[in-house]
Amino acid sequence: MCAPGQAQAAGPPSARSAPSVQRVSTASDGAQADGASGPAAVSADGRYVVFWSAAPNLGAGYFPALLVKDTVTGQLAQVPKPQGYGGGPLAISADGRYVAFSTGTRYPLPYVHDRRAGTTEQVRPKDPPIGSEISDVVGLSADGRHLAYTITNRHGNAPVLLYVRDLDSGADELLTPAGPSGYPVAAGGSLSRDGRVAAYGIHRRGGSGPDTGDVFVRDRDTGAVEQADITHDGSPADGPARLAQLSADGRYAAYTSTATNVLPGGTAPGSHAYVRDLRAGRTWRVAGDGAVAKAVSGDGRWVLVAEDGRLVLVHARSGQRRAVGPGDRAGSGAVDGGGRAVAFSSDAADLVPGDTNAAYDVFVRRW
Repeated sequence: MCAPGQAQAAGPPSARSAPSVQRVSTASDGAQADGASGPAAVSADGRYVVFWSAAPNLGAGYFPALLVKDTVTGQLAQVPKPQGYGGGPLAISADGRYVAFSTGTRYPLPYVHDRRAGTTEQVRPKDPPIGSEISDVVGLSADGRHLAYTITNRHGNAPVLLYVRDLDSGADELLTPAGPSGYPVAAGGSLSRDGRVAAYGIHRRGGSGPDTGDVFVRDRDTGAVEQADITHDGSPADGPARLAQLSADGRYAAYTSTATNVLPGGTAPGSHAYVRDLRAGRTWRVAGDGAVAKAVSGDGRWVLVAEDGRLVLVHARSGQRRAVGPGDRAGSGAVDGGGRAVAFSSDAADLVPGDTNAAYDVFVRRW
């Protein structure tokens, strides 16, 4: 058992014989944070966790600190960044080398930090739409080469456009067009491990019709686009869908939908979590009764869902369930490559011994 105020001993997932919880938002010496932390994202091997923290003893000042914890050595490293607010979505490459985040003193802008080279690059289109001040990270390829990010204006009366930047060449690709009717809003984004396949959600605001939401997957090499939230008979869905994440190979897309006609026989009203096998053309319902899909493992087998105020990891095919923890604070990078580790934030005080800071902490649960 850990002494009060200390993190649990870390170790690689393969060394663990039973499920365990590790508090990640601690100092390198194990001291607990004196402020709130989260959200977080975990590397594909489950070793590195990147997270925001407002804790002064972890390096936060007027602005939050951005940190990476090596869960094997316990070492905590601060990510150098421009001064600015944080707390938005985070992404980390498979090996933990690259970290993507958004920050700014007035409006957020996306950045990618190379932890090995010590360099930080701001990402913005060379010719952005006029008045586009707000930009956010939504996804990073596992190799760290491709970044998906959105851009829009601060007034909420312009399209939210989704771009993918090739960080090697500096080229940007616009994935979501402005459109002729209403304002298309790119709602989330996710990339396959090599950046070739991109998934994104689209809904419209403005115009004469109601808000709708669909999930699309695009092969960036061929230009082919496929709708992921398609119904069993091809008829229009009678409810909106929202993307959670794409698997590393680009084959599986996890999403949430309130449509009742996704599967044969229909489903009860309310939100349901699904996984679409894009290669086989088959959809599985992972959880229902108000469930929201948060993330998917790199291999596409496990889906992290929030339901009834708790996080649960569900096997997409068998329905096997693994309890993660209380709350619903988890982002699209919360599950590792094989579904063996989940990063999340919670204010629960009973997940690890000695949690007395009365604040949101970042944890990793392993199996």
